[in-house]
Amino acid sequence: MSRILLAWELGSNLGHLSRLLPLARRLTAHGHGVLAVVRDLTAAAQTFGPLGIPFIQAPRAKLPQPIDVLPANYADLLSYHGWADVSALWAVVQAWVTVLRMAAPQVMIIDHAPTALLAARITGTACVIVGTGFEIPPADEAIRSEAHVLENANRVLTALRGARLSALSELFAIERRWMSTFPELDHYGPRPRETYIGPINQIVAVDRVEWPSGFEKRVFAYLRADTPCLRSIVPTLKDLDAAVICYAPSMPRDLVGTLSRPGLVVSPRPFDLKPLLERMSLCVSYSPAATVSTTLLNGIPQLLSPSHLETELTASRVQTLGAGLTLRADQSESDVRTVLNGMLRAPGFGARAAAFAQKYRKYNPAQEADMVVSHVEALASRA
Repeated sequence: MSRILLAWELGSNLGHLSRLLPLARRLTAHGHGVLAVVRDLTAAAQTFGPLGIPFIQAPRAKLPQPIDVLPANYADLLSYHGWADVSALWAVVQAWVTVLRMAAPQVMIIDHAPTALLAARITGTACVIVGTGFEIPPADEAIRSEAHVLENANRVLTALRGARLSALSELFAIERRWMSTFPELDHYGPRPRETYIGPINQIVAVDRVEWPSGFEKRVFAYLRADTPCLRSIVPTLKDLDAAVICYAPSMPRDLVGTLSRPGLVVSPRPFDLKPLLERMSLCVSYSPAATVSTTLLNGIPQLLSPSHLETELTASRVQTLGAGLTLRADQSESDVRTVLNGMLRAPGFGARAAAFAQKYRKYNPAQEADMVVSHVEALASRA
C-alpha cells in the first residue's frame, strides 16, 4: 500500500486537524501508511493519538515579536511566518525537504502548509490541497507584498534546485485542490473553476451535553482569549434569558468564573454539536470557518466577533448572505446586549440561514471525504 503524508503548517485551533482526521481515518482503514506532520503536537495527541495515527512536529520558523498590524493578505501572512527572511525560509524549506525524503510519501495532503509546497517542488512529491478559500488564494488576488516573498522563495528554490515560481499563485497550481467550504462562504468569493466539498471536519475528543431545560432560546458560543468584544460578550451571555453552552478553550480565568448561573454550561473542551444543532437559536463565535459552516448548514444565524483577517473575511461572507451580524471590536456590553437580543427576536437572520441550509440539504460530508480519498489513492498508485 501507499505512504501518505498529511501536512499542517500554519493556523491554529482544531479546524485543520479535524479536517484531516476523516481522511486519515479512511486512508488508515484502507491499509495505507499515514504520517501527520503537524503544527500543534498537543492538539494532534488529542485528535490522532486515540486512533494510533503517528504524528511529528512540523518544521516552522521562529516567529518575530508580536506585531501591532495584523497581516492584510496572504503574502503578508507568509512574511510574518518566515518568508520575509531568506535565511529563515531556507531553513524551514530544508527541514521540510528532509521530512519528505525520510518519509518518502507517494502523496502529500496539504492543509495550510505553503512551505511544504515549496519543498515538494524540490523533491518532486505529488501534492493535493484541502483547505478553506483563505488557504488557497486566487491567482488574481492583489498582493502588495508578493514581490518580496516571491523573490525569497525563488532564491531558496534555485539554491535547492527546485522549479522557480513565476507568481505566488503558481505554488497552489498542483494536482488537485478541494475547497473545504461552500462558494457563498469562500473568503474571496465564489470561484467557478474550483471544486467545493464543504466542511468535512470531524472531532474525536468531545464532551457530550444537552441543552439546559426551561428556556425558549438556546445559544451556542465558541470564544477564545483573543476574541474581540470578549469582555462585552461574556457578561451578556451571563445575563441572557436563554440557555447557553459555551466552548471557551483559552478564556481568561477571571471571565470563566463569572459564567455561573442556571442554564449556562462552559467548558475548555469541545462539545459534540450534533445533538445541539436542532434546537440551537444562535451561534456566537469569533468566526472560525468550520463552526460557521456547520451551524449555517443547520439554519443557525450567526453573531460574529472576528479576531484576524481570515475570520474577518468569513464574517463578511456571512453578512453578505444576510445570515448574521459582525460586532465591532470596540462595542460595549450594552451594544452587544442590544444586538444579541435583537437577533434572537428578529426572524430575518434565521430565515436566510435556513435558506442556506435548504440549498445544501443534500450535502454529505462523508461522501465528500470518500471522494477525496479515492482521488488520493489513484494519484498514489501512479506515483
